[in-house]
Amino acid sequence: MNTPPDVARSVSIETTIEQLRYWVPTIADVASTVEARDGQSWLLSIEPHIATACPVAIALKQNGRFDISVAGETYEDCALQSLDQLVRLLERIVEGDVIQRRWVSTATGVAADVETLVRLDEGVVWRSGSQPGGSAESRDRHFLPYRRTYGD
Repeated sequence: MNTPPDVARSVSIETTIEQLRYWVPTIADVASTVEARDGQSWLLSIEPHIATACPVAIALKQNGRFDISVAGETYEDCALQSLDQLVRLLERIVEGDVIQRRWVSTATGVAADVETLVRLDEGVVWRSGSQPGGSAESRDRHFLPYRRTYGD
């Protein structure tokens, strides 16, 4: 028996939410988190205790797409190949594996765009934002991991 797509998507979204709820306590010592629902989306906000780490917030929609705010840059209606990757995306941000790339016009020095990149796995990068056309140079901002280890 086949499951209708909207039912399957709902089950997948609820499974992803449960995975995230299971994962969130693992960062309780290094970040403040807030979970909520707004009727249309499930919301999760993560604020690291270290100021130079990357804050993130997501709004997971019923259609499986999400809005995300990464270090103050908001991207709407995003998607991943699989919802299973959402936990990995947040884990990588918490691990400090995120780059905020600001593109600046070489002619005028005016900010042209912001691109955010998060390495999910070897060869797999989630990115949002865009590179401007024409002549521009990038300035990368890196973030610290939420959990610092000393003596490595």
